Amino acid sequence: MLAGCELYFGDGNNHNDDWNYCGSDGYYVCSGDNCEWQGPSCPAGAGSGTTQPGGGSGYECSQNNDCAAGCYCANGSCTEAGFCTQDSDCGTGYVCDTMRSSCVPGTPTTTCDWDNQCPTGQYCAPDHTCVATCSCTNDQQALDNGFGWCDETRGTCLPGQDPAGTCGGNVTCNTAMPNCPSGSVPKMIDGCYTGQCEAYGSCDITPVCSHINDQTNCLARASDCSPVYAGYNCTKPDMSPCQDGDLNCTCANFSFYRCQDKTASP
Repeated sequence: MLAGCELYFGDGNNHNDDWNYCGSDGYYVCSGDNCEWQGPSCPAGAGSGTTQPGGGSGYECSQNNDCAAGCYCANGSCTEAGFCTQDSDCGTGYVCDTMRSSCVPGTPTTTCDWDNQCPTGQYCAPDHTCVATCSCTNDQQALDNGFGWCDETRGTCLPGQDPAGTCGGNVTCNTAMPNCPSGSVPKMIDGCYTGQCEAYGSCDITPVCSHINDQTNCLARASDCSPVYAGYNCTKPDMSPCQDGDLNCTCANFSFYRCQDKTASP
């Protein structure tokens, strides 16, 4: 079978009963007395040599208008790219020449109202255009690439802060810290506590040491965090009870009190 533009322009071979001509409405291929219209473009040297509307000669070309619909001019020859009515009808790297209903090489101008109207790795900017960011699976990857958070459903880095809140960062406002269960940390938005807690292992971003409220996770952060313990039944060398600030105290037992940054004062 002849493919693509050859359907319009033929393969250049002559057969005993086959002939062709170029009419005022396009190119015809005939077998005996049976002629069929092939398309609006005529190949060079076809039949009477009449050119197609617009001045094109068919398979050989110098511009897209020299080619039949569905084709464009590439290096002097008409090349098939498909029919279209809009950019989305064309493949990657092609746009729709709506005047010719033909896909041609080009970069589509993508407009949007929502992030999910953009390809993965892009988001919808305030000017309603899709802007490339990066791909990600969690917020930390987005932060490492200079963005604010990761939309995991689209695997895309986004600016700003996760609207669901984050485990990372320091508090910058005077909202009260929630009383989180052991092993969880408070979530924040724009430096303020949201009142919600997140299990440490499910955090989007590594929390600061002071937000860790259990010994296990504090000890696991030995590179930057230190556990602080509270002593009970503590006495001085003379066996009198220790008071706050006393030195050389001996305590009967200890329990985890809080987690702090290693650079903080004990």
